[in-house]
Amino acid sequence: MLVNWLLHTTAALAPVSAPAGPAAAAATSNTSTGPSNLTAGPKVSLAASSLSAYGAANAAIHVSNTLLVSVDGLHSSDLTAYIALEPSSTLARLAMQGVIYPNAYLPGPSDSFPGILALTTGNNATVTGVYYDDSYDRNLYPAGSCAILNSGKPTGPNGTECLFSELQDIETFSIGGAPGVGAYNGLATNVTTLQTDFPTQGLNGTSVNESALPLDATCKPVHAYSFNQANTVFQVARDAGMRTAWIDKGPYYELVQGQNGTGVMDLYTPEISCQCGDNETGIPSTAITDGTGVDLAKNVTAARAYDELHVQAVLNQINGKHSSGNYAAQIPNLFGLNFQAVSVGQKYAGYQNNGTTFSPGLKANLDYVDQSLARILAALQSSGNAASTALIITAKHGQQPTASNATLISPTPIATALASQNISVAQFTTDDIGLLWLTSSEQTTIALAYLRSLAQNSSYGILDVNEPAYYGLVSNVVGRTPDLVMVPQPGVVFASPSKKLSEHGGLLQPDVNVALMVYAPDLVTAGTIYNETVSVSQVACTSLSMIGVPCSTLTAGYAQALPGLTATGPATMPIASSG
Repeated sequence: MLVNWLLHTTAALAPVSAPAGPAAAAATSNTSTGPSNLTAGPKVSLAASSLSAYGAANAAIHVSNTLLVSVDGLHSSDLTAYIALEPSSTLARLAMQGVIYPNAYLPGPSDSFPGILALTTGNNATVTGVYYDDSYDRNLYPAGSCAILNSGKPTGPNGTECLFSELQDIETFSIGGAPGVGAYNGLATNVTTLQTDFPTQGLNGTSVNESALPLDATCKPVHAYSFNQANTVFQVARDAGMRTAWIDKGPYYELVQGQNGTGVMDLYTPEISCQCGDNETGIPSTAITDGTGVDLAKNVTAARAYDELHVQAVLNQINGKHSSGNYAAQIPNLFGLNFQAVSVGQKYAGYQNNGTTFSPGLKANLDYVDQSLARILAALQSSGNAASTALIITAKHGQQPTASNATLISPTPIATALASQNISVAQFTTDDIGLLWLTSSEQTTIALAYLRSLAQNSSYGILDVNEPAYYGLVSNVVGRTPDLVMVPQPGVVFASPSKKLSEHGGLLQPDVNVALMVYAPDLVTAGTIYNETVSVSQVACTSLSMIGVPCSTLTAGYAQALPGLTATGPATMPIASSG
């Protein structure tokens, strides 16, 4: 079933605007009366979408390679502001020869897992069953429920948290996720074993600790890729005889493999939550403030050094090598990488002047991404692949707030208040959203009424509570749908006090209105801005159609490429200085 956004009127583009749409509505809509406090907010509908909702697809681009770049956290307004600030930048040059979609929206929730699946499946949680990297399944069993994996039946009741994070790495907080796995060594403890790809599990697949994964009724560990119930563009492309590759922020991003776990032929996933120093990462101590024990996901400078691992890997691929650089391999037909530097910069450096300017730390990280794109374009040119490669630059999530620092409110008082009413919660996932799975769904009505009463007290930070159907977030996957969805007040993040300035995962405009730009050779529509609303989920079909793979093979998702893309005459790949 296709996704159809019922969207608010989008505010005009600004360098970094104050919250608009549902966020702005929050200023006058903070009561618990009526069906919801987000009556004017964006919603995801389960109704089939029409072509008029997004404009008819007219992509006639045919290339050999599609490179997908997710600059995590990058808002549409950030892209506009950066191009205005740096008119000679790589992003500005790409914009002059590409198409920008300022009104591109992710389906919610805007966590990294549903975000990357929007890009790679064309679907939202309705089909994938994936609401978050930390969610719940009423039919699976907790890790440890089986004496022997892949044998027998689980003991104890079904229903379990399904967490896919650094905590499921074999060796938590190490760069490779497992003993002996270095920044470039992938799953191999011996580099000589890297003479072939590992299509069944991906380069870092064995870094996932199966004993920490949820279990199905046959005691089989449920990996992230099988937890997702839709096929991915990588799986579809590989089935069509294409070479595939992906680079992301941890071993659990085997998620993109597709349900059979074999879609990505060259999967490189160093751990962003590495708490490590020089010897293990190869990242110089000058880039990490104290040289050892720094969580790369929480250090503005170190995040750039971490991203350099991704950049080097994709440069290896462009230059006809495996991501490790250790042996020759064809440039992938469908490949890509994610950048973490902007997201980390937003969280720990932020914006200034009520969100109208980038902080020095965030600006430095945006500059790094821009310079890295210049190096990627230069490599495409020097390797002879420029005229046959299209680029899609977007983000798997946004971030909020931007106009101020986040107000961090612990979700513990909410959980405690529910318990005081004998309302039992099986799973409470929070960031700038709250997803509640009750032990018994029969308590949904009473829990909803009670939480709306709590919303009268601003100290809880609650703006809106409703059942998932209101937001179009009912999953077709049995046992996955949360009982209630909680939206915090604008600027509020449900989290314990820390140095964090912003977060993602929610449904407000800064969470879901992300950057989207497409460059392709021979683009007649180069230099245009397509102002109609589009779904970021359309990236999946676009990435396939450009390399000649039918979108109809995606699981019940968007069979539409992005509109506004046509190609006839020759174009030149823009090359920017890598300095």
